[in-house]
Amino acid sequence: MLDNYTNDISELLIKYMDNELSPDEKTAVEKMLHEDADVNERYQHLLAAKQAIRHQNLKQRVRLVHDEYISERANNINITKTKTPSIFKTFMRVAAVFIAVIAGYGVFEYSTTTTQSIFNDNYISYQLPVNRGADETDEIDSLYAAKNYTAVVNAFEQIPQKSQEDYFIAGQSYLSLDNTDKAIKCFLDVKKINNSSAQKYFVDETDYYLALAYLKAGNIDEAENLLNKITADKQNLYYKKAKDISGYKLRILKLKK
Repeated sequence: MLDNYTNDISELLIKYMDNELSPDEKTAVEKMLHEDADVNERYQHLLAAKQAIRHQNLKQRVRLVHDEYISERANNINITKTKTPSIFKTFMRVAAVFIAVIAGYGVFEYSTTTTQSIFNDNYISYQLPVNRGADETDEIDSLYAAKNYTAVVNAFEQIPQKSQEDYFIAGQSYLSLDNTDKAIKCFLDVKKINNSSAQKYFVDETDYYLALAYLKAGNIDEAENLLNKITADKQNLYYKKAKDISGYKLRILKLKK
């Protein structure tokens, strides 16, 4: 016999995934995902299946089997329990397709997921909001806006008293130059100054880009810790970006490591 509760939850999660719920329903599902590990795991499996269909062009195949299942279920809805095996058989065909899809998707994801691929998918070049005023920082801002990252780090080294902003821009420039070690050091310096200063700058930005730098450097645990910190705060400027970095892919990176 099919588990009606499980089916209802799956249908609700699919509607949530396809953005077909009312605001109140959406809030309820998000609360459930946050509080119920089993439901969250089921949702991750559904997401994986959806992405696999997209990647492997199996959407049409699954749709045909799904339509067959819906049609047969409608035709048999009022018949006796002796016909149940027919419905179950069709359901199992649907399940078999999804199992095959997920298995194929797992192989695909494992082979294509790398620290660089996740970095590339989630990195966005930071745009400075305003000029900051002082001669040295004006020069760095202009060089950074011109994407002259080598000149930025050279100018940065000449500043005698560096601020959070200076370290942050230098970190961004080192990241663009593929010098992740120095990028990480600069972002950590931003955090260090913020922790001891009444005036805090680039707090959310630093956490997100430091997480990406850790990913690029292969430090998955530190990256995951920062991403968890960001996603625990819905007011964080990078909440959605951090949420988009799949925990499933981070687990793949750990396995590869």
